[in-house]
Amino acid sequence: MEITTKTQTSQYIELLARLIALDASFLTLREKIIFHKFLLTDDEGNPFEDEKSFTERFLSLTITSISLVVKRVFPRANWNSSDSLKKVRISQKIMEVQNIKSTCYLDSDFPAMLREMKDPPFMLFYRGNLEILNRRCVSVVGTRRAFPETLKAATDFSKAACDDGFCVISGLAFGIDAASHKGALLSQTPATCAVLPSGIDIITPHSHTRLAVKILESGGLIMSEYLPGTPSVQFRYVQRNRIVAALSSCTLVVQAQSGSGAMITADFALGYNREVFFHKECFTREVPGKIGSSEASSPKTFVSDGAKVISDWADFKRKLYVE
Repeated sequence: MEITTKTQTSQYIELLARLIALDASFLTLREKIIFHKFLLTDDEGNPFEDEKSFTERFLSLTITSISLVVKRVFPRANWNSSDSLKKVRISQKIMEVQNIKSTCYLDSDFPAMLREMKDPPFMLFYRGNLEILNRRCVSVVGTRRAFPETLKAATDFSKAACDDGFCVISGLAFGIDAASHKGALLSQTPATCAVLPSGIDIITPHSHTRLAVKILESGGLIMSEYLPGTPSVQFRYVQRNRIVAALSSCTLVVQAQSGSGAMITADFALGYNREVFFHKECFTREVPGKIGSSEASSPKTFVSDGAKVISDWADFKRKLYVE
């Protein structure tokens, strides 16, 4: 019983240290790893054996202390150890109550594709089957205000992708994202992952809660890089898009206007040395770009620069493997 108790305490402190390092959003990934390691041992370098001593030492830390640990000054960072501890304990409680799992950049089950990013997340929180990411993945993205033809194209493509053993990655948003997940669920071998712009406990949009449940019931995956309890705000949608792009070796844009989130995802994909495809339905109607957007971020410009246009799954596979 004593061994079990010590093991449980060690695991609790380990998770607490990870959540604290994640909450220090002003740190880079490398600095979070350094800070996390520092948190796990006392001033003599011995691992903490009880939560009380861990907490007492942590509450004594200041932003200056962190600067000394990671060897960088943070003149504008706003951080308080007491506030951070309260926040991560709430997140930890949510994880316990809702059976939310996590993985870290330090773990062997952290998605390999994300390690290729320039700015990978330190932690991922998830529900469902993380192992579906071991399949070959394709990210399917597009506008929230999609045409019926493009919604059908996204649905048909995603079903065929799963029928062929792929996993479909998208963002659970209205329009093309939802159609992509729904198409994957129509397959006899469904596999789809939804990446959220909020904490894993806050389904965004809320009206897609039932869709999220169906994804999990099918053996799929819901994922977030944010602490449980974190609300969705505009900049987190863009951050989410980089993970959607990085999880796959290729991204398909089904319908998008210049300057949109889907085009930002396509740009991330190119930055991660991934392939970008456009569905032919993307060009059946002219959709004005977002106000202030550059023509350089339009689908036509991407295609003129070498992105491929496909008509269906069979065409996608042919151009992915042959051309």
